[in-house]
Amino acid sequence: MPKENKAEGKIVTFVNQKGGVGKSTLTTNIAAILSEKYKVLLLDTDNQGSSEDWGIARINKLESANKLRVFSKHYRGIKKATEVSMDLAEIAASYDIVIVDTPGRNELVSLGVIAAANLVIIPLTPGNFSFWSSEITRELIQKVAAARPDDFAARLLLNMRDKRKKISKEAELLLRELEIPVMKTSTGHRNIFESSSEGLSVLEITAKTESDKEAQREISELISEMEEILGFKSMTKDAKSNTDKKQKKATV
Repeated sequence: MPKENKAEGKIVTFVNQKGGVGKSTLTTNIAAILSEKYKVLLLDTDNQGSSEDWGIARINKLESANKLRVFSKHYRGIKKATEVSMDLAEIAASYDIVIVDTPGRNELVSLGVIAAANLVIIPLTPGNFSFWSSEITRELIQKVAAARPDDFAARLLLNMRDKRKKISKEAELLLRELEIPVMKTSTGHRNIFESSSEGLSVLEITAKTESDKEAQREISELISEMEEILGFKSMTKDAKSNTDKKQKKATV
């Protein structure tokens, strides 16, 4: 599929210092799907290396058909978060989009990634709607948002949600207290996401059940919403409008 537009080195990161919220599953799926439209790098900064392992499995499965580059960088020995930010900005210059999987317990790296990012997504699960305990991280998101209102956004994402259950009043209050918008799209707890752990995205796996189809719809809507937040949708519309104008002028 040809690239639709130039994304200009956007950095998207998934962060939450609490484990089990689905960060790696989201980063790998989204990076794989976006790589069909953009030049994408999936950067694994987590020592566990889950995203990098997924990337190796992807190369083995798809070989030359793989369009996504994946590598890890753990930033061991850094003393300042700005070291991470500056490095990421340099890396992003070579790609349309860099998707970053962050570590759960290395706050310094997470802070550096957030400072460099254009979009920060915080996955939250039904059993744990509370954000991480770090006030420093929350304050940094607020500061970056204030300093870069035109090219920075942070969103909460309700992940692995049971669609049959409504969010409790208590959970709604917790989400409001975080003062970060919740994404319109939420993702359910679907078995097909487990199958995607072997190097493929859910869109590259044949849907066998209604739940599988729902997962594919959700991830597609999530990516569409991400593109809209980052301004990619308007870029595509502008490009199409310019093309239509040229075609119309040519026929006059």
